[in-house]
Amino acid sequence: MQTLGFFFYIGLLFILYTSSFSIALTKIQYPVTRRWLTTLRQKDPNPDHVPDELKVEVDPILKFDNPRIKNAYCALHEWKKAMISDPYNMTGNWVGPDVCSYFGVGCVQALDDPRILTVAVVDLNFGDISGQLVPHLGLLTDLGILHLHSNRFCGIIPKTISRLPLLFELDLSNNRFSGLFPTPVLELPSLRFLDIRFNEFEGLLPPALFDKDLDAIIVNNNRFYSHLPKNMGNSPASTLVLSNNKFSGCIPRSFAQMPNIEQVSFSNNRLTGCLPDGLESLKYLLVLDVSKNYFVGTLPRSLESLKTIAKLDFSNNQLTGKVHDSICSLPALWNLTIISNFFDEIGGECEKLSKHKLVLEDADNCISRKSNQRPQKDCLQVLSHPIDCKTAGCQPRDPSILKHIKKKTPQLPTVQVHSPPPPMVTPHSTPKPPPVPQPPPARIFKNLPP
Repeated sequence: MQTLGFFFYIGLLFILYTSSFSIALTKIQYPVTRRWLTTLRQKDPNPDHVPDELKVEVDPILKFDNPRIKNAYCALHEWKKAMISDPYNMTGNWVGPDVCSYFGVGCVQALDDPRILTVAVVDLNFGDISGQLVPHLGLLTDLGILHLHSNRFCGIIPKTISRLPLLFELDLSNNRFSGLFPTPVLELPSLRFLDIRFNEFEGLLPPALFDKDLDAIIVNNNRFYSHLPKNMGNSPASTLVLSNNKFSGCIPRSFAQMPNIEQVSFSNNRLTGCLPDGLESLKYLLVLDVSKNYFVGTLPRSLESLKTIAKLDFSNNQLTGKVHDSICSLPALWNLTIISNFFDEIGGECEKLSKHKLVLEDADNCISRKSNQRPQKDCLQVLSHPIDCKTAGCQPRDPSILKHIKKKTPQLPTVQVHSPPPPMVTPHSTPKPPPVPQPPPARIFKNLPP
């Protein structure tokens, strides 16, 4: 199923960048994709059906090419009614029955019926639009991509979004959505990319999130709290960003079992205990950021097996012991940050590599032969109470030991949930459109291969 979904995913990405859908799916991929879509349609054999609660009165004068285009018209117009402000007039041409000409809307021929056009893409990134999402979005049953990055949408995610069987990329980042984790997204059978960063979601991360076949889980800069789910290792994701929340407890041991993980950030939470061992199985890991937490103990020796790692950030924790040459000598490593810990020794090879290959940031530690280190009395206070990671569990270090030490681990800052996020570009997003009264219409993609 994952392979079949991949073909459909690649196909729709080509839709965004080619003028002919015939390029999107090869003659080999197309029948595979159609079979996959048919499997999904078995759960919803009548995509034209409109539940009573979503029915909308439409002017009988309007003529639509097919029932799905009519449903899309109802969905988009009910949504437009719920928009309070549209400063760039992105929905200015959302008028009339030709929804495929609406700005930010992309249509393709339906994979299960190439005789008709359907809405496959809605992209209103960088629109600064305020308002809410409406239940009628559940009428867009052929939607594959929904991008709403950098707007001012608020409220909760409607339950009816779970009616979108083909939605594989959902970007709600940098808005004002609130409430508990939007569990309706867990019912989306095709979802592969989930980005809800820079919002006001709170509460727990549901364990079911890590049982879904997601490639990217990006939930940073919200208000999530409590322990991380123990089944984290079940996730096939390559990107996991949990930073700037209020998670506590240990990193689950199962993290070391994530088969495809490439980039992960636990930064700026309230995580405690020792770093998990067994990391040698993370064969594709490129970036590991555990900065600004309360981790204790020594660096796990399994770090020495990360042949693909490019960046390690352990800064602003309470780690101790030695930074071994075997870590600094990792073949792909170019940045190692250990600022504001209690390391008391660093390998000679680390210092040699820092002069020509490795960016090594090591201030505010306890390394006697280096400058810009902590006061000796602070170092003795911590180093005289070593942590045994075999028995430490997830408890933080005894606060009395740190009582008279100047804090180097900052408290969780107030999250600026409405400020633009850092330059982490959502794949395949469109650039910010110019503030023109009538935006150009979206292209219609035709010529599906027979």
